Amino acid sequence: MTEHKPGGDLTLGGQRVHERLTREEPDLVARVLARIQAEVADYRRLPVEELAGDIARITQQTVRAFARCLREDRDLNAAELRQIGASAVRRAEEGFPLEAVLAAYHVGTREIFAVGSADAGSADVADLLEVADRTLAFVGTVTGAVTRGYLEELRTKIGQEHTARRTLLSVLADGGPVDAVARSAGIALPARYLVLSVELGPHADEATPGIDADIAIRRKLRRFLAAFEHSCGDGVLASLDGPGGLVLLPLAGRLSAVPEWGSLLGTAGRAAGVDVLAAADTAAPSEVREVAGRTGEVLDVLRWFGRPPGLYRLDDVLVEYQLTRPGEARDRLAAVLAPLDAHPELVETLSTYLELDTNRRRTAARLHVHPNTVDYRLRRVRDLTDIDPLHPAGLPRIIAALAARRASLPR
Repeated sequence: MTEHKPGGDLTLGGQRVHERLTREEPDLVARVLARIQAEVADYRRLPVEELAGDIARITQQTVRAFARCLREDRDLNAAELRQIGASAVRRAEEGFPLEAVLAAYHVGTREIFAVGSADAGSADVADLLEVADRTLAFVGTVTGAVTRGYLEELRTKIGQEHTARRTLLSVLADGGPVDAVARSAGIALPARYLVLSVELGPHADEATPGIDADIAIRRKLRRFLAAFEHSCGDGVLASLDGPGGLVLLPLAGRLSAVPEWGSLLGTAGRAAGVDVLAAADTAAPSEVREVAGRTGEVLDVLRWFGRPPGLYRLDDVLVEYQLTRPGEARDRLAAVLAPLDAHPELVETLSTYLELDTNRRRTAARLHVHPNTVDYRLRRVRDLTDIDPLHPAGLPRIIAALAARRASLPR
């Protein structure tokens, strides 16, 4: 069994390694900085004063920490790890890539090893292997400290931004001091938003045995929003659950053209792998509450009338919207179908028949019944309501009555 040799006694080329690193520290720091700039492209984009200041300082501290660890035969202590972690936090605050920071520490550690082992000879193999092992352990510990510091700051920053954006969305949707909240959050408000009330269809994974439905839903929502953020940047505000919700997009650039709204919605739906039904309108920040309420109502109308997936505006459903406004007329229209309440099979047949453009054979196939059964049930609807769904003259009233009935049902 090989006896442990203290780090302070590790000798290469006739000199203790920690003493060599300490003696050559100024030149070694300069060499590390030069090598990092040569091999890690992101560091070449840093301001000169940062390289000569903070980056040079943490490089010197790291070289000294490794030399101390060898001399004192120990691992990095808590204070040294905090120092390294604090530097990683500053890089995260600047938005500097984590992979570049980690690459710099690996490059720097290789240079430290190169200097420390420069004069090693054939008689130094045992000590050289020990120094190499300690160097690998050192860079592994440093990597952990850097990653923890960077990710903790990133989580804090993301959490703060997420809270600020949710607060702003809440104020926009509920009404309140929008400008004051935006200023305190450091968020620049656009002149106008594209307001989308959306309903997302289920993804196939949500019903697949063995797949966690909650994960499938979160993945669907993440991909849906990522498509908007790719096109509109970080100004996108959204409140979504599995079935849908509200999305606000800064209205600028190509989104100023109405045809682009549907195109972007289609892109987001394909990214999420689902069909999307949406109601859209534009609003100044102070108008979002009112407009979001109206697009939500339009979305309800689209559902009640069984409109296919796509993007709609109020102008696309003016008649349908008016027909389903709360009031005596809607209540009476819904009451037309009250005799069907005791016959759910008639309601299902009528709904499917209208959804499939009054095609009786397709309706029969969807319901797994004979076409004659469809005819019989539709005649029963006629007998119970005095409206004939098999006759063109009866269709507008029966469609309106069915939508009014859906609008009257509790949510």
